[in-house]
Amino acid sequence: MSTPIIIMATTDDESIGMLMSMGFSRDQSSQALIECGGHVENAINLLLSGIGSNNDTAQQHHNNNDSSSVQVVHSDISQYSDSLGRSACTMIALSMAHRFLLSNSNNNNPQSVISSTFLSVSIQEGIQLYNSIRNNANGVEHTSVEELISACLAQDESAAKSIISSLKLFNSSPRQGILSNQSENPLGLDIILSQCQADAIDDTYIAVVITKSPETILVLLPPASSSTSYYILLDSHPRPPNCTGSYALLLPTLSSLVESIKQIFPVTNLGDGVSEMMSMMYNSFDVYPFQLRHG
Repeated sequence: MSTPIIIMATTDDESIGMLMSMGFSRDQSSQALIECGGHVENAINLLLSGIGSNNDTAQQHHNNNDSSSVQVVHSDISQYSDSLGRSACTMIALSMAHRFLLSNSNNNNPQSVISSTFLSVSIQEGIQLYNSIRNNANGVEHTSVEELISACLAQDESAAKSIISSLKLFNSSPRQGILSNQSENPLGLDIILSQCQADAIDDTYIAVVITKSPETILVLLPPASSSTSYYILLDSHPRPPNCTGSYALLLPTLSSLVESIKQIFPVTNLGDGVSEMMSMMYNSFDVYPFQLRHG
């Protein structure tokens, strides 16, 4: 089965950055793009095959049983496959969070949970639930996590209420951050996601809903004590031209996860004529970390 590839870059620097976010070196990424005429999909396949590599890195990324590898899971279904799903990404993320945490409560291999079927079923469920509770969310599109939680809990004996009731939101949420190219920025993705891991209620995966209006994605963080588990990004949006459905990236490190998120939510420089406050607001994002509620 061929590996589906997510292409989010259009320039050479962006293409190199995407390949580097998957763990390859700059030299490897640049050489592969040269050999493939700038075609990102072919460059990734070349690197994953190990061809043209002078070390074992590419082979490690190709080994599906190696926790240092990068894996891509793809579904033909996205939130736009249903006309009712265009604004359902936040509810879909909550549905994915619930399904994954419930299936992986004992820290089983996440590869056994994340599949094309998982993506498809979660998206269909999220769209259905979103439209069932829209009246309780005042019919507003692109509802926030807080609005969805309130609307779900307002329903009596509903599937939406059951899902939300099973998720425990961390204290001091939402956690607000600023997209930045500086890894040491205290409000950057690196620091905030690390803090979520440190604040985990128990030693299991954390589901983190990340919203940068108008889009929401989900990331899954392994226990901070784990040195072998994947960091996972799940996105219900299609990212053309080569991904027309939803996808999940299973990544070996937090830094590779952060770089992949930045491909979706890039840091935006508004120029010298824009105030620092306005720039910060434009680059702001909200983080909602969840674990399963016990008892």
